[in-house]
Amino acid sequence: MIKIIINKTEQKFTKIEITGHAQAGEYGKDLVCAAITGIATGGLNAIDQIKPNSCEFVINEGLITIIVKENSSDLQVILQTMYYQFLTIYQQYQEFISVKEVEE
Repeated sequence: MIKIIINKTEQKFTKIEITGHAQAGEYGKDLVCAAITGIATGGLNAIDQIKPNSCEFVINEGLITIIVKENSSDLQVILQTMYYQFLTIYQQYQEFISVKEVEE
């Protein structure tokens, strides 16, 4: 299962952590994993291009973490877009994904 934990402070995204694998299909053909990976990769690339150095990234096998270092409205729009995209996939594939919001 993919676990997505969204941390917020005062309704602003402070951290997004994505762990695990969906196991919705055989390795290399898992469309749920591919969708979440695509959203995460697109978000990381957008942050890197639009707001470089605003976040710390941790990327390992089965783990992607985005930690906000310098907040801005542009960064929040990117993170919010990722959040809504994750929710869209979650609504279709709840048996393979969990999304949890944590208010700090």
